[in-house]
Amino acid sequence: MRFMAITVVVLLAATVATYVRYQSLSPCDWMQQDMVEESELPAVVVQTRIAAAFLLDGIIEPTPMECLNAWWRYRVDGLPEES
Repeated sequence: MRFMAITVVVLLAATVATYVRYQSLSPCDWMQQDMVEESELPAVVVQTRIAAAFLLDGIIEPTPMECLNAWWRYRVDGLPEES
């Protein structure tokens, strides 16, 4: 019972922290905000680039899971490589 309570508290804290950071719980919004911050391009340009990347993968309207996968790939690609 204690493990379940701790798990619920950790999940709730992670959800609140994510919402505070992105003001949204949508991974599509997370990806867009991170790309805008990093590239310093206007949001419209970033949205167009994201839509084009999904279209190249054959995705017309991405689902939250597809956005989450793309966001994770974007985050991992930005990590410095280990020597």
